[in-house]
Amino acid sequence: MRENDLLQHIYATSGGLASQFPGVSIPPGDDMGAVAVGGQIVLMTVDQVADGVHVDLANTPLAKVGRKCITRNLSDVAAMAARPVGAVAAACLPRDFGEANATALFDAMRATAERYSCPLIGGDISMWDGKLIVTVTIFAEPAGIEPIRRGTARPGDGLYVTGTLGNSLASGHHLNFEPRIELARKLAGDPRTRPTAMIDLSDGLAQDLPRLTDHALIEAALLPIRAGTPGQDDWRWRHAVGDGEDYELLFALAPEGASHLPRQIDGVPITRIGRVAGDGGVCLALPDGQRPALEGMGWEHVA
Repeated sequence: MRENDLLQHIYATSGGLASQFPGVSIPPGDDMGAVAVGGQIVLMTVDQVADGVHVDLANTPLAKVGRKCITRNLSDVAAMAARPVGAVAAACLPRDFGEANATALFDAMRATAERYSCPLIGGDISMWDGKLIVTVTIFAEPAGIEPIRRGTARPGDGLYVTGTLGNSLASGHHLNFEPRIELARKLAGDPRTRPTAMIDLSDGLAQDLPRLTDHALIEAALLPIRAGTPGQDDWRWRHAVGDGEDYELLFALAPEGASHLPRQIDGVPITRIGRVAGDGGVCLALPDGQRPALEGMGWEHVA
C-alpha cells in the first residue's frame, strides 16, 4: 500500500462530509480542514514528528526538534493563506527520555509557537518503550482572506514555487525553514496575485504537484535548486523534485497575474517553473527534450 492510495480512499469516502454535516466547510483533501463554529470558520491541521522518520534525535538538538514540531504544521497554515491562532500537542516520550530533555523539548515548542502567534494551549503526555513521537494540531482563522484550496488550478495558469528546492535533509533546511505564512497572505490578499490553487511542498514536487493538479508541465531548467545540492547540473533536478521536506509553497496563478507578481517577497524568491496543462498528466521536461517519469520519486510515508 502506498500513501497516495490510502489518501485517495480517505478523500473518496469523506468528500461528501460537507453535505452530511453542514458545519464542515473544507473536508479532507486540502492542507487544512475547516468547520464553522458560531458562524466563524476555524481551520485545523495535524502533523507528527517521529524520531527516525522526520528527525534523527541522536544527532539533532532538542531545540530544533521542538521547533520542527510546530513549523511543520505552520507550513500547512501558509498553504491555505490562513493565520494561526493556537495549538495543542500530544507527546509519546521514550521511557528513558528524562525530565531535562522533556523540559527542553517543551520549551522549544512553546517558544516557537508563541513566536508565530500560535500559543500552545493544551495537550497530552504519555511514555512508552518506543521512540519519540510528537503530534501537534494547529487551529487557524481566515482573518479576512478566503482560504486557498488545492484543486482549483485552471489550464494555462502558471506554476510557481517560493524559495529553493532539494537537499533539505543534508543542508539542515528541514529543521530551520521559515513557514511562508506572511508571504502567502500577501499573495492571497492582493486580487492581482491571488493564487488559484496552492499547496505546501513537504513530500517533494513529484508527490505534491499531482495533488495540486492532474495535468502540468514543469521545466527542469527553471527549478530553483538549493545551493549545495550535490550532483551534475543535468542530474540535480532529481533532488529538487524528489528529496522532499522543502516546506515551500507551490501555487498556480492566472496568466493575467504574472505581470503583477514580484520576483521576491520579503527576500524570498518566487520562481515560475511551468504551467497547468489541459491534459497529458504531470510531466517534467528536461533541456534535451526527455520527459522522465516522476512516479516513485518524493517522500512516501506509507509504503
